Amino acid sequence: MIKYILYSLFLVFTAAKALSQQTKEISWEYNYKHFGIKNGLPSSETYQVYQDKSGLLWVLTDRGIVRYDGYEFHTYTMESGLADNVNFRVVEDSQGGVWFVGYNGLLSVFRDGKMQPYPYNHLIRKKLDTAQNPIISMHVNEDLSIVYSSFKSGIFTISKNGRLKELPFRSLNGASFWQFGNDFLPHSALHRVNGPVNTYLIRNNRKIVIGKLFFTITVRAKEHKKQYFALANHKAYMNGGKQFELIPGTTAAIGLDTDEEFVYIGYYKGGVKKFRFDRRTRKLILAGHYLKGFSVTSACRDLNGTLWFTTLEKGMFAIHDEAIRQLSINGKRFNGEVRFINGNKDKVVLTHYVGKWQQLYPPYLCKDAGKMLEKYNLLPFGNGFAFKKGIVDWSDWPEVDDSYPVNPVYQTGKSLVGNTKEDTTRVMEIRPVNTILRVLAHTGGDDKLSSAFHWYYITANNQLFEVYNQGVFVLEIQHKKFGDKPRPVLKKRIHLMKYNPVWGLIACSNSEGIFTIDTHTGKAREFASDLGLGKQILTFFFDEKDQLWVSTRKGIFLLVRKHGKMSVNSFLDNSLLSSSEITDLYAYNQVVYLGTKVGVQKIEWQKVKKGLSGFPLEVFSARGFTSNKQLVRSKVYPAKTDLIKISLFSKKLDKPVEYRYRFAADETWVKSNKGEIILNHPTNGDFNLEVACLNENGKWSASKILYSFSVEKVLFLRWYFLLLYAVLLIVLFYMILKLSIQSVNKKNYMLNRMMELERMALSAQMNPHFIFNSLNSIHSFLLYEENENAEKYLLRFAKLIRQTLSNSRATYITVEEEYETLKNYILLENMRFKNGFTFRIECDFNQMPLNPCIPPMLIQPYVENAIIHGLPKRTQGAELLIRFYKEGDRLKVMIRDNGIGYKESQRNKRDTGHKSYGTQITEERMKSLQERNREGFSVEVSDADESNPEFPGTKVILTIPI
Repeated sequence: MIKYILYSLFLVFTAAKALSQQTKEISWEYNYKHFGIKNGLPSSETYQVYQDKSGLLWVLTDRGIVRYDGYEFHTYTMESGLADNVNFRVVEDSQGGVWFVGYNGLLSVFRDGKMQPYPYNHLIRKKLDTAQNPIISMHVNEDLSIVYSSFKSGIFTISKNGRLKELPFRSLNGASFWQFGNDFLPHSALHRVNGPVNTYLIRNNRKIVIGKLFFTITVRAKEHKKQYFALANHKAYMNGGKQFELIPGTTAAIGLDTDEEFVYIGYYKGGVKKFRFDRRTRKLILAGHYLKGFSVTSACRDLNGTLWFTTLEKGMFAIHDEAIRQLSINGKRFNGEVRFINGNKDKVVLTHYVGKWQQLYPPYLCKDAGKMLEKYNLLPFGNGFAFKKGIVDWSDWPEVDDSYPVNPVYQTGKSLVGNTKEDTTRVMEIRPVNTILRVLAHTGGDDKLSSAFHWYYITANNQLFEVYNQGVFVLEIQHKKFGDKPRPVLKKRIHLMKYNPVWGLIACSNSEGIFTIDTHTGKAREFASDLGLGKQILTFFFDEKDQLWVSTRKGIFLLVRKHGKMSVNSFLDNSLLSSSEITDLYAYNQVVYLGTKVGVQKIEWQKVKKGLSGFPLEVFSARGFTSNKQLVRSKVYPAKTDLIKISLFSKKLDKPVEYRYRFAADETWVKSNKGEIILNHPTNGDFNLEVACLNENGKWSASKILYSFSVEKVLFLRWYFLLLYAVLLIVLFYMILKLSIQSVNKKNYMLNRMMELERMALSAQMNPHFIFNSLNSIHSFLLYEENENAEKYLLRFAKLIRQTLSNSRATYITVEEEYETLKNYILLENMRFKNGFTFRIECDFNQMPLNPCIPPMLIQPYVENAIIHGLPKRTQGAELLIRFYKEGDRLKVMIRDNGIGYKESQRNKRDTGHKSYGTQITEERMKSLQERNREGFSVEVSDADESNPEFPGTKVILTIPI
């Protein structure tokens, strides 16, 4: 029983030891970037990936064809011009057209930015055997005629004009590959194939036997370094002279592709293998195995060196750089958080955050001490690693020496410097034989050093530079004791500080940048600010060649120092890594290991591919939209184009290129990371699309004009219309000027005429006859001693002259003033005619508006006519009536007499030749007033009573605006 118990305990101990000393399978897997339905692919089932000459990537799926421009996926289906949604083959012609072979055997072509079915698909449809699923292949000649091969329906050509012609091939007892350029068109003359058959190569009308193949199911051939490779019956073959040899391990093959360096064979559920052909041994050498467990249908290396793969299960994958790989343990990608990654030459050790260590070199041992929050690093020392004793049992790791009484921080010369925290904190220097060389310093009881893992450096002149939470401080060491007052050197949040004889003492911050500290003066300054490292420094490392590796948020910089000058040797963008949250870095012999929060990455720095030379962006298409109609691409757009869409594509498909653009040198730059530039409602003129790209280290490249175009002026803004506008404007100005001059002249004429008429009116009223008659009347009164009448007449005559002169100077007078003037004039005339007529002036001033005004000297000439020409022949009962009355907004004045009448008076004037100047002048004044004021001046003259033939009388009605 005791024996069994001891044996059981031995087994438990052995098992426990085996658990603590785990040997794990370590591998380095590629970093794949996956493109699936979430990224824009219409389906996860993809058949082929192809990059055309311009740099665009084409992906064939079972739900359409996808074009990738480096920014987004653009899908084409039958609704947008495809002959079939399912396509298996792609061919490019010499003029940039991209052709697609559909599952139904019909063709589609993408040309000038437009997908369209082949115009002679009806000829192909007639030749196909629709009862079978044809294996189709094709070639496009220089003249854009095509060679079409249906596996069992024959080979024929269709000219550019649509003429179909059968190829004159001999009847072959077997199968054949027809070579046209780089395209191989398979054809079988046998109706049924039960095994390998003779296979011929027909090139330039010559027939060559190249071996036997089982010519069925998927058939494909490629030429690589003057060697023929074929895919038939789900197996891959290589032609070794005049026979095909099965490539070992290539059962279940479904894809065959080649480029200048490699042959790619895809497998069903077996990934894709990359082979290098050795011309000396004429054998294939396996160079890589990708996507194990996926069914890979095709492989393509783009112009930038990125590998693209299509699968039947999960869409498309890309490897941007094979020099960058991810740690995998026991077949699973390691996603743990890493605290330290350190090494001693090729021996690299990984330290987890929670008490776990992993060798990344054979035999890949792992030490798991359980959850441990203290930060203990394996510091390289001698030929192995140093570790503080009493923490973990390292007896089964021969490279680890855990007998040191200190937590190792750095090595100096052939000794090790570390610190320990017991009753007091001590900094010790230890020999490789693990004996204390000397106690450099201690606190004497005050804990000045952090108990967690921290960074410090002791100089030869006994100064301690240490990282605190508040920054970097320096303490003097006197008599092996730290000084009581630490002096600040760099008051910034520092998380790492290391020393190198070439670079000196360097400290970094993940938010403040990187700094160098002068240990002699104790002053810090910004490190290499001109190199574009940025402020967010993650970590740094000095390698065996004293090169400085700096990891930032931008990427990884390799710095070198020659003759006192620093420069960037190379740079790797963080976007190519699976994680940019780098916690630690180790480099040896140009191999870099990165510890991150989600695993470990290994970079073979010398194999990192170089960036694409030249400008990465090009214009794919530029389209103008007017009235929601797509226009043909042109460099001159019509006027009133409401939108111009410029589509860009990136030759660097690794990631979308960030760029800035403008259309004129005086415009502000616009930043973008999209593949389209939209120009809304462009004005007329010339546009030059100038673009600058943001390069890997965050600097803008030199700008380049990618596209130039013009927008026409609208019709009415073109030069001939502008000339017409100028002529019309001159003519219009001339007409306006002419009319204005005429108007001014007319107005001046009217004013002058009015003044003349008013003067003439005054003269007419005060004509010599009237004055002579008035003076005779006064003389007569005096002669007959009628002194009283002479006096009255003279007073009234003087008053009339004064009123007439006063009124002639006014533009308007009141009705009351006109009333008084007329009354004085009629009284004067009545005295002269010995009271030969009676008169009455009627005016109701109460019905008039307040202070009504009228032009002067309008009524008197008509009153004079009535007295002189109408009433003198009536010896008895002569009467004169003047009536003022208001009608609307007009003043009506009626002058009525009961004399000989208007018609008889006119007849007498004609017989005697008398002209009434006063009446004529008054009528002209009325007409002038009417034209000048656009108001209702008018005069009506008629007989007053036509029933009295002897004395019908005259009636005059004047209409005067008040």
